[in-house]
Amino acid sequence: MTQKEIDQLIEEGDSLKQIAQAYSEIANQKIKRIRANLDRNRQFFKEVSSVYGLVKALSLKKKVVVPKPKDRISLILTSNYRFYGNINSDLIDFFYAQTKKLETDRIILGKAAIEYFRAGKVFTNYQELVLQEDQPSGAELISLVQIIKDYNQVLVFYSRFKSLLVQQPTVEDITATAKIPQKENSNIRFIFEPDLPKILSFFDSQILTLVLEETFLESEVARTASRFISMDQAETEANKYIKEYQKLKAYAKRSLVNNQILENFASMAVLRRKP
Repeated sequence: MTQKEIDQLIEEGDSLKQIAQAYSEIANQKIKRIRANLDRNRQFFKEVSSVYGLVKALSLKKKVVVPKPKDRISLILTSNYRFYGNINSDLIDFFYAQTKKLETDRIILGKAAIEYFRAGKVFTNYQELVLQEDQPSGAELISLVQIIKDYNQVLVFYSRFKSLLVQQPTVEDITATAKIPQKENSNIRFIFEPDLPKILSFFDSQILTLVLEETFLESEVARTASRFISMDQAETEANKYIKEYQKLKAYAKRSLVNNQILENFASMAVLRRKP
């Protein structure tokens, strides 16, 4: 291998290192931004829940319920993109293990899961769904809620952020999460426009939307943390790669110098032999 070829390989390794550093910085900033969105979502959920609790209490008192004709649906949230390490494959394995014997409809969301289940063909009854980005737009979120709102149980499978180094596949029954504890208050009086069943249905959908949005945000934090770790490992490997070829370059230089010294000694020996 020539010194020029070694220099080219070192330059490629340095380029990969810089790319990994850039992705790491982007991932770090993204984690901070998503956490801020999570805090806002939780605050809004708390505020809506206080109103929803009053509506729910009155609906229970009047025995008004929103009918849900379907039993159960399971939804897996994976990414459309790569460079997230093993987080998508771990979640897919978890989803398969948990639902393979479960009576449930399924929504496979994200290209990672869609490609896997198309290749494996382990499930036949599922709906594929690809968003424009990993985080749904307002319209996409509303459309998804319209699909799941008629189910008595909605199981969402996603990756939860435990720490920067640990992201764990998890499942959450978001219909159970959306049930707000009620406190009876006989002194409250309401006049509803439109009628109570429509108001209750509206708040059910709003609460379900907020809970589902939070799972998307949690999932994105976990994926971004996984990418941060993957890029950090890539940077470490790039450093090893560069160091290895820098040693090879130093060895090549020493060999070149040694060869030049030997050539000089050989030339001097030839000159000394001449009469």
